[in-house]
Amino acid sequence: MWRSTAVSAYTNHRSTITMAVIVTLFLIIKLESYSNSPAITVFKKHIDHVNGTIKEKENFDEEFAAKRFKLAMKGLGTDETMIINMLVSHSTLQRQAIEEKYKAMYGRDLIEDLKDELGGHFEDTVVAMLTSPYSLLSDALNDALSGPGADADVLTEILCCRSAEDIESLSWWFEKQHERSLDEALADDLSGDFRDLMRGLVAGGREEEGPTDSARARKDAQDLYDAGIGLNAGTDESEFISILNNRSFAQLTVTFDEYENISQESIEESIEKEFSGDLKDGLLAIVKRVRDPLGFFAGRLNKSVAGGGTDDKSLIRLLISRSEIDLADIKVRYKELFETELYDDVKSDTSGDYQKLLLAIIGK
Repeated sequence: MWRSTAVSAYTNHRSTITMAVIVTLFLIIKLESYSNSPAITVFKKHIDHVNGTIKEKENFDEEFAAKRFKLAMKGLGTDETMIINMLVSHSTLQRQAIEEKYKAMYGRDLIEDLKDELGGHFEDTVVAMLTSPYSLLSDALNDALSGPGADADVLTEILCCRSAEDIESLSWWFEKQHERSLDEALADDLSGDFRDLMRGLVAGGREEEGPTDSARARKDAQDLYDAGIGLNAGTDESEFISILNNRSFAQLTVTFDEYENISQESIEESIEKEFSGDLKDGLLAIVKRVRDPLGFFAGRLNKSVAGGGTDDKSLIRLLISRSEIDLADIKVRYKELFETELYDDVKSDTSGDYQKLLLAIIGK
């Protein structure tokens, strides 16, 4: 029953589907026993504009698709082109249905069979495309919090740009996968004001988007001014964390405009002056998400391919996690910001079947 309801809802609302909704559907199918998942609540919410590069396949036939994957791995060689085509021509929900049908038909795990046939970053990308988007992000967060030092850049990328409903679903998934809450993981592995910023984000206090309040924006702007370059001799980090973590993105837009009227400089300039290190990067990431959400992701993608080496983990995660949401729009913003095509930059930084798959995700 859950499965048919999920597929029907996905079909009826595909023009307004969000990442949270896509993953809700994935969770319903994958984790039907978890009836208390907050992702079920997320399913009820939509946004009006989605412009991904990967769409659902019309006249979807999961049995035919499962057979194609089996055929691609039959014999001595692997048909990587067929695998690529099958992955990019189906949505996240459809790929999950294929994986389950494959198991039902052949008694084998599709991901494990593919891992036996493939290798390197191509294998990593294939596996990521058959993984729940939140599982992908959850694993990235866990990796960032493992080892001798936390990867603040990954934490900032994943946590600073998301709505409260996204954070709630991500936190729920993290705890199911890693047997400790995301808040506990952050508390254990981080320290100082950056820990407070991250834990505040995970607390999910950001207000829902709605009408803005100009009087409140002026008050918040004055409080930010007083906490930073204004009245105080030192910086009150907690005031910045509280306001930037809890106001809706639309409300923050108005607040930042009011701040500039009061301070005669942008909020970005003040943060650059008053903060340093990971906290500064985290606050600036929130501001960037508010001012230019497409530019936020375009900048992260550029960072993953710029310089002497490629950050393959970030590149794979960003492309796949945005591929059914707004990657087509991110491509346009990327060209505006960097005067080069995302497609061309990824092509010059990668090779082989790995390159072919990433370029197929991006699309011309």
